[in-house]
Amino acid sequence: MTTYAFPSVTPNTSSCELVSNTKTFRSPVSNAVQTVGRKGSLWAVSMQFKNLTGADRAELQGFLAKLNGQEHRFTLHDHSYVRRGTGGGTLRVNGASQTGSTLVCDGATFSVTSYLLTGDYISFNNELHMITSDASSDGAGNVTLSIAPPIRKPTINNNLVDIAVPVLGVFMLASKASWDNRPGQSVLSTFAIDAVEDVLA
Repeated sequence: MTTYAFPSVTPNTSSCELVSNTKTFRSPVSNAVQTVGRKGSLWAVSMQFKNLTGADRAELQGFLAKLNGQEHRFTLHDHSYVRRGTGGGTLRVNGASQTGSTLVCDGATFSVTSYLLTGDYISFNNELHMITSDASSDGAGNVTLSIAPPIRKPTINNNLVDIAVPVLGVFMLASKASWDNRPGQSVLSTFAIDAVEDVLA
C-alpha cells in the first residue's frame, strides 16, 4: 500500500461529513435511550469535478487508476477551508498516550489569543481533527485543544501537530472510481469521488 498526494485539481463542489462511531440502545420496557461513543469516528468526503478537459481530466483519470480501487491511500484536504486562528510556532503533542477529545500541546507562539478557533483543522499521527472550542496559548507556548473526532490512536510525545493550510488527512476511496464522458471537439469528463478517512493509517 502506498499513500499518494491527491492531484491539484479543485472540485466544483464538495461535502464533508463526520461519521461518528456511536451505538444507541433503547429499552424495550421504558423506551429509555442510552448512547455509547466508540473509537473509530472518521471523515467522509464527496467531491464533484464537472466538465474537466485536457491535463486536469487526464491527471484525475490516471490518479484514480493508480489507486487500484481501495488498495492505495491518498492525502486530501477540505478545499473550502480557511484557518481562522492566528497559529504560529511549531506545535507538538505534549504527552504520550493521550486519548479522548482533548489534545495537550506545546511549542505554540507564546501568549496568542485565538491561537486556533472553532472550525479550524489540525492533523497528527495521520489523524484529521477539527477544533471544537476556541483555544489560546499561554506564556510558555502551551495550548489545550478540544477536538473532534476523538483521538483514535494513543499519541506519541513531541509528535508534530500540523496546523498549516491545507491540513491533510489520509483517505481511501469509499466506492469504485468512475467518470462520465461527453464526446465532442474537446472531450469533457465529470467525476464523482467519494472517500473516507483511513482509521488505520
